[in-house]
Amino acid sequence: MRKILFVLLLACGALQAVAQENRPFDVTIYDDEYKIYIKMDLYDKDVTVPGQDVLGQMDGYIGSKQSRSLWMIISSTVIDERTAEIEVVNDYGSEDFTAELKVNRDGTYSYRKKDGSTLKFAVKGKWQKIPARVEFRRK
Repeated sequence: MRKILFVLLLACGALQAVAQENRPFDVTIYDDEYKIYIKMDLYDKDVTVPGQDVLGQMDGYIGSKQSRSLWMIISSTVIDERTAEIEVVNDYGSEDFTAELKVNRDGTYSYRKKDGSTLKFAVKGKWQKIPARVEFRRK
């Protein structure tokens, strides 16, 4: 009986891993160098942005571990199983940009800003500008 239960639990975990691979843009990814993260679900578009409940569900958001400000993913297109394009606006609605996200073969994610404003966060009284290209990882 224990063996059967163990095998079922292993199979469940394997199914979850396969499901996650089939939905690579339903994830939270991190960059440790700039201490930023992207929480997204570009399929169901049902992410609630902390402190912005009044806006309803969105495609996701970009945040910093060092700042309270957030950038919201207001629109997205999954181009293929490894590529998506996102439209992002800051929490004041004053700046926006578009970017491309790619899932790399090693499981990391490449972020590339295409056009618009610079992604930035207020950190210790100064703007931390995020480069146009950043590598993210799952944790």
